[in-house]
Amino acid sequence: MRIRTQSTASRFRRTITWVSFAFGVLGLGAAALSISYFRNHPDVVAQKATTVMVVTSAAIGIGCGAYCIGALVSFLTGTTPRSMWLRVLFAPVSLVILFLFLPIALPFLYVTRVGFGSGKRASRWQKIPLLIFLEAVCLVVWTRGVTSLYDTVKYAFNFVNDRIAISGTGSMYPSFPKGHGKTLEELSREVVSTQGMMRYPTGFEFGGKRYFNYILGRGDIVSFINDKTRSITQEDIGTPTGFLKRTIALPGDTVEVRDGILFINNEPQREPYTARGRSTFGGSVLSDCTPLTVPDGKLFVMGDNRKGSLDSRHELGLVDFRDIDHVLPYQKQIGTLSNVWHDATNDLDPSQKISLDVEAYIDLLNAKRKEAGKAPFRLEVKLVVSAKKRGETMLKYDDFSFEATRSGFTQARAMEGSGYSNIVWGETYASGHYEAEELIDNQFAFPQSKAFLLNGQFQDIGIAEVDGVRHGCPTKIIVQHLAGYVPPNYTKEQIASWKSALGALGDVETGWNQLKSFQPFYEGNKDDVDRINDIIRTRISRIAQIVTRMEANGWLSREEQEWASQDVSLGNEFASIANRLNDRLSHR
Repeated sequence: MRIRTQSTASRFRRTITWVSFAFGVLGLGAAALSISYFRNHPDVVAQKATTVMVVTSAAIGIGCGAYCIGALVSFLTGTTPRSMWLRVLFAPVSLVILFLFLPIALPFLYVTRVGFGSGKRASRWQKIPLLIFLEAVCLVVWTRGVTSLYDTVKYAFNFVNDRIAISGTGSMYPSFPKGHGKTLEELSREVVSTQGMMRYPTGFEFGGKRYFNYILGRGDIVSFINDKTRSITQEDIGTPTGFLKRTIALPGDTVEVRDGILFINNEPQREPYTARGRSTFGGSVLSDCTPLTVPDGKLFVMGDNRKGSLDSRHELGLVDFRDIDHVLPYQKQIGTLSNVWHDATNDLDPSQKISLDVEAYIDLLNAKRKEAGKAPFRLEVKLVVSAKKRGETMLKYDDFSFEATRSGFTQARAMEGSGYSNIVWGETYASGHYEAEELIDNQFAFPQSKAFLLNGQFQDIGIAEVDGVRHGCPTKIIVQHLAGYVPPNYTKEQIASWKSALGALGDVETGWNQLKSFQPFYEGNKDDVDRINDIIRTRISRIAQIVTRMEANGWLSREEQEWASQDVSLGNEFASIANRLNDRLSHR
């Protein structure tokens, strides 16, 4: 009879060593393939199954690879891992192996050490069905446990991706499409896309410092909400919400826009994600050619559709890091969003500048007015002249206020100088180079300019592009002058008052004129009698013309307005002379 010299424990150790070695090799291969796939397909980061596969494969590969190193050293040297460096290696590795191979080791150990309860030792082949069953059960339970642990860690450290709904306002075009709504409210409520974005911040905070946090970079797309976004969206669409913009400058960066080009720290930027090259111009917060240094804790953000985005250049201002809730890193936009970006190679070339097609712009504007139920604009040459004069004055005095506080050259003076007059008028301007559709997008992105252009009181329009220099850099502004006629719609009481005055003057005209026939009295009071009759004739003539204009519901001319204001003093003078003459007549 042959005697076995190896114990069951010795055989188990040898077997588990070679099994571990095999799984280590497979695990390393799976980890390498998974990581390679993960790097080449960043869009699947939000898919839970793929993420679990990558993390699990990498963990198996690292753990088993480390175990294999120790096993090979032990096998090749014929020694047990008793030296200090092997003990240090085996201490953490043993824990990893115990965790990773628990669903394999436990069923294997149970089947090799335990019989079937019959008192007979089962053969190897008889134990296979039980081993398969136990392996399956343990693997399912273990996998669910690992997945739950992974999810717990992921959510605890905020390593979570959410699907963010993108509205159709078009401020991030072309990265995200424009909507088809007719109004800003409709566009804001229209979802044109959803995008997986990472929650921000990530990691955990300890001792006043955050660990494992994603560091925001230029080009990252961020979503945020603060008091300013709530106020803007509440006013525009009736619902307070947040914004989605692109990170342009970080704390310490100096931002400047010059001649349609973005400069960061005095370096011109080629931006393939913008709707068009050389399309970045200033606003109320960051005007053209005025450098702005971003303070600590703040970000400077802009939309990709630079001429149709309300962002840090305008009343939105700088964004606080604490307001950001999601981020899409720039690198993860490559191969997905970048497919719709433009070639920015020649963006800095002066030939890329554009000019406005005025006729095309007015056609687009009239289409908007038609949708709003307003009459179309007529291009008025005299208003074109006044708009050009105003634009030249704005650039010369760096005075863009409607009241012309520096230059004193208001729109009213510009229209007067061009020979144009009307009842109501207004003015708007935009800085930069625009195509017709871009200017429409820009003007209608802001509620005030949109309401101004859709004002039904205006019928005439004049548009002028004016080039000049502002703050030492070339600048173009587009000035629009609007004007129109609105009927005065006088009340019945207003007309009746003037007609009553006219009737009263007619009643006394004959009597005062007859004083000239009383020669002794007339000779003694000639100046007063002539003057009172002259006042009566003047007032009757003027009031009759005013009444005619008012009954036709027409505005009084400037001369007629002067007559109306002078009538009060003439009436007072009439009453004074009449009292004096009546006193003299009564004492005769």
